[in-house]
This record gives sequence, C-alpha cells and structure tokens, in this order.
Amino acid sequence: DWNNVPDEFQVDLAALDRMEDEALWKIAQSRKTVADMERYNILLDRNQEGTLTDAERTELTALRTEADCFMLRKAQAAALLRWRGHHVPLP
Repeated sequence: DWNNVPDEFQVDLAALDRMEDEALWKIAQSRKTVADMERYNILLDRNQEGTLTDAERTELTALRTEADCFMLRKAQAAALLRWRGHHVPLP
C-alpha cells in the first residue's frame, strides 16, 4: 500500500519492481558500513545532549532520511523476492 510510504520514497521504491532478481538480492542483503553507523550514533548522542551544531543537525537529518530510504528499499526488495517465489531468510 503506497499510502503508507512517504512521498519522497515512493518513486524509488516503485522502481524496484522493474529490477532483476540479482539486483534485488544485492539490495536486500546490503548493510550500512560501521563508519556510517558510528557517525549516525555520535550525532544522535549529541542531539540528545543538545550539543548539535546547525551543520550537524542538517547532517543528522540527511542521514536519517538516507537510513529510512535504505531500510525501505531493503524491505521492498525482500518482499518482491518473496513474491517472485524466492526464500528470503529473516535478518
């Protein structure tokens, strides 16, 4: 149901329908790097402490949006693979 997907992600997710299974597997199995996760966690901690600069706040917002898109793409890729008859193990 596309009504539950934020507008800014709908086009990107809809494009997955046209991808070959191999490309979907790459998306479904992809992971964020340790460095990406560490930076995100540092910014979250600073946000909680109230010590973010304006630039860091902008970066955190961008990272959050990127993380949301990343997870939605992974979930949609896995759902499409299941719908196409593949066994997709749970993470």
